Amino acid sequence: MRFLVVDDHRLVAQALASLLSEFCALELIGICPSVQQAKTLLSMQRADLLILDLQLPGESWEDAADLFLGANPDGAIVVLSALTSGFVLPQRFRGSVLAVIDKSDAWHALVDCVVAWRIKQGPRLHATSLPAAQLAALNAREKTLLAALGRGCLNREIAAELGLSLATVETYRKGIASKLGVSGKQLVRLAVLLRLQP
Repeated sequence: MRFLVVDDHRLVAQALASLLSEFCALELIGICPSVQQAKTLLSMQRADLLILDLQLPGESWEDAADLFLGANPDGAIVVLSALTSGFVLPQRFRGSVLAVIDKSDAWHALVDCVVAWRIKQGPRLHATSLPAAQLAALNAREKTLLAALGRGCLNREIAAELGLSLATVETYRKGIASKLGVSGKQLVRLAVLLRLQP
């Protein structure tokens, strides 16, 4: 599943892109600060999900949404804004917009929203590369930690949840990654994919 971020705040856009790539196992096709750049990118690549800032200086977010849906009528959109109070979503976008999220709540709300959307896309998920035999070799604590990673928990949150030190959680993560034969970054993606399986 591929996604595009349209936001003129580059640092915010990069953080959101990294978050979705890491915790939702999505492939980023690009970050665009303008509708015009999004148009150029979408003419060359297809995206399944659009993360869209409501305030684009001198441009309309609706133009970006129309452009995206013109290229992929089945695509989904998440609208982000620092000013969601009083915002009314136009009727024509109601079937495509998953959520309108305030940027102050963006991190957890965005991950929860996108994970729920990914679950609904179940038939498009592929688990053929998941190491089933190695997964069976994990002990109960390792499986619990892997499940927490799949929910998007950070190391410190896992430590608090399981009553472990931060160093112990990091050691567990390295051990799990080693048993599964994946890198640390691949481990997070694998955990998310496992969570998304029916």
